[in-house]
Amino acid sequence: MSSSERIAITPEVITWARESAGLDPDQAAHRLTVSRATLDGWESGEKPPTIKQLRKAAKAYRRPLAVLLLPSPPTDFSPLQDYRRSGAAETSMTPELVSEVKRALTQREVFLELDEVAPTSVVSSDEIPRLDQAESPEVGGSRLREALRLDSLPHSVWSRPGEALNRCIRAVEELGVIVIQTQGIEISELRGFSISELPHPVIALNGKDFPRPRLFTLLHELAHLGLRAGGLCDLHESRASISTSWDGTEHYCNAVAASALMPAESLMRDTTVAQAGSTYDWSLGELRQLSARFGASSEAVLLRLVSLSKASWGTYWTRKDELEEEYAEARRHAREQQRESPGGPSYYVVKARNMGHGYITSVLDAFKSRAITSLDVADYLDVRYDQLPQLERAAGA
Repeated sequence: MSSSERIAITPEVITWARESAGLDPDQAAHRLTVSRATLDGWESGEKPPTIKQLRKAAKAYRRPLAVLLLPSPPTDFSPLQDYRRSGAAETSMTPELVSEVKRALTQREVFLELDEVAPTSVVSSDEIPRLDQAESPEVGGSRLREALRLDSLPHSVWSRPGEALNRCIRAVEELGVIVIQTQGIEISELRGFSISELPHPVIALNGKDFPRPRLFTLLHELAHLGLRAGGLCDLHESRASISTSWDGTEHYCNAVAASALMPAESLMRDTTVAQAGSTYDWSLGELRQLSARFGASSEAVLLRLVSLSKASWGTYWTRKDELEEEYAEARRHAREQQRESPGGPSYYVVKARNMGHGYITSVLDAFKSRAITSLDVADYLDVRYDQLPQLERAAGA
């Protein structure tokens, strides 16, 4: 097919794609480097776009090319349940977050396509453990721990936050979950989100977070998938009594994640934990020691101690404020180091992290088996064809 050949499309679909991307006609024309008259011709049906123009529109509107070829506009994604409680986050999503949610949905749409044309390239989602809030978080945590085979990980892994996070992400991907990471979203807006529709649900982690909190978020969102109740999360704990269903869901997912990372029998082997009463005043130093042993953040450790009656909620709220100040200072220090030492991870390493190892591996496998074309693989991975080797190396695919 010549790049200048015009493609018959449904005008309503290309208009829907632009509008759902939040662009007015002038903004879209500027982003696509075409005239307003050209864009109007596409949307009126008078003069369809070329294949090259259509691919550029798919990228600008953050939709797979196949979606723009549909006979009618699809039903756009329903707003995710919002479990957040932090200020404006309760009622709004920034454009950056909207863009990341759409990216997550786009990657899921690609997996649904691969399911049809290259089923052996994608992992089934049948192994995701089903959870029920009527059951104890201890039961839910045990199911997650077994599904991810956490007991098989060497003890030394938990003292290396980055490695522990990557090993657990791979284990979640082996359950058929697409795991991605966001870029440019403030932690104050959200820690993560999940899309629970089967098959091929999605977990998104905030790439700005430290590895240990990200690991806890991963398990928290996996608990959401187990409940079939995805949404936007900041993993809050309510200072007031839990009075709403979403408060209860967040509290339950937190408790399940803490139980999965820190089984009661393992935690109770620690002498200090075993001897502590419910009013024990845990120091930040003691929490850090347990954090290093179990791979969880200090806040997650303290949350787990509360659930085991080894700490009080009063201690939790006092230490939580101190820990948030500590995390904020650590993030400021990290930003300063980045400014002083320019460079950091390559473009391909960051892109591989954000799109996810499992996603990239599946798309490349479908391409190598000739189930999709070179144009498709470049489109699905959002890179030029000649950049595939660098991205493949960065993903370890």
